[in-house]
Amino acid sequence: MADKRLSLLILGGLVIGVGSGLLVRQLGIPADGLLSSARFFGELFLRGLFMLILPLVVPMIITGIQKLTETEALGKIGTHALLAILGLTAIAATIGLSIVLLIEPGKNFPAAELTQLTGSDKPPATTTLSWQAILLSLLPKNPLHEMAMIFAPGPQQGSLIAVVSFSILFGIALARLPVEVSRPTYQVLESLFEASQWLLWRLLKWLGPLGVASLTFPAALSLGGHIFSLLGWYVGAVVLGLSIQMFVVYSLFLYFLSRRSPARTLSLSTPALLMAFSSSSSNATLPVTLRVATERLGIAPAIARFITTLGATVNQNGTALYEGVTLIFLMQVYGHSPTAGEGALVVVMAMLIAIGAAGVPGGSLPLLAGLLPTFGVPASAIWLIYGIDRLLDMMRTTLNVYGDLVIATYLHRIYASAHNSRSPN
Repeated sequence: MADKRLSLLILGGLVIGVGSGLLVRQLGIPADGLLSSARFFGELFLRGLFMLILPLVVPMIITGIQKLTETEALGKIGTHALLAILGLTAIAATIGLSIVLLIEPGKNFPAAELTQLTGSDKPPATTTLSWQAILLSLLPKNPLHEMAMIFAPGPQQGSLIAVVSFSILFGIALARLPVEVSRPTYQVLESLFEASQWLLWRLLKWLGPLGVASLTFPAALSLGGHIFSLLGWYVGAVVLGLSIQMFVVYSLFLYFLSRRSPARTLSLSTPALLMAFSSSSSNATLPVTLRVATERLGIAPAIARFITTLGATVNQNGTALYEGVTLIFLMQVYGHSPTAGEGALVVVMAMLIAIGAAGVPGGSLPLLAGLLPTFGVPASAIWLIYGIDRLLDMMRTTLNVYGDLVIATYLHRIYASAHNSRSPN
């Protein structure tokens, strides 16, 4: 109920921000004072989001690796689960990348209007990432420097990619230690992650509606009705990608690997999908997902508990697709044409964000904002999509939950096959 109320409040902030901006523009009301106040509260909200990037991303990745390594205990089932999760996530991110490169929803954003909105006389410098630079950035000389300088301007700017790389390597090393040695570190990281999620939730609750209204007001005032066509193409790209993953990719997976009817599986999964759409949270939907898996889809309880719990954290195809589309969209808005290397990097980073995104509405946006400077886009550009993110969050969470159920049917088939082969004739 709290998630739904917050979603409505943030959507209300979007409506108020856009509506008031269009009204002031239409009536020709002097707006210097309103713009100053809007930019102050918008900046306040963005600073709160940026503040939480590091305490979210580092423990998120390290504990996510821990959860993935735990699949080893389940042998063949765990291996198939890991391959299915990574494979479907990679497909989703690639679909999103392909669609946004084909449609180019951000290509025709007026440069003059963008300069006015960002308050800068010139756009940020374009960065071209070579594979050599990417590989070198995976081993930072000083991870602490990279963390501290993520938002610093100029050549001294840090890199979230370096922070992610260090977190992955540290997470792998920590997972190899004896349990009694690694447990205290995991407990500290879990506490840091939970505290960051709590603070993020309060930030969204206290400043979210006002922040979204403040960030969208200058856009509507400057762009007028053009803001709808711009965001309309962007939303269309996301929805198209989600639809392809849900109705094409998952259907093929169900038919050829799970040996189940896609239409019947989708129909039986409806209660979990409706819960996911209304709550925008895979974690909040978990009890319903588990019940649908065991009672309606006939999944073995052990398999259902394993994949739905693991999937709520690391199997988020919708999030991977959305992050890829949004990164490329914002690059296009700022006049950047991504190279093949940058496109591949977007897919990898979208997968990493999706594997352990915070389990609260909008929880992946701070991490996405931290990646933008790497691609020559200011972190504050996240405001362009923040208001509409609430609706897209509901859609991608629905895909995330359905993905858990799809993989569950596949794992059940493997489990049943192995169980029958061991049974005496």
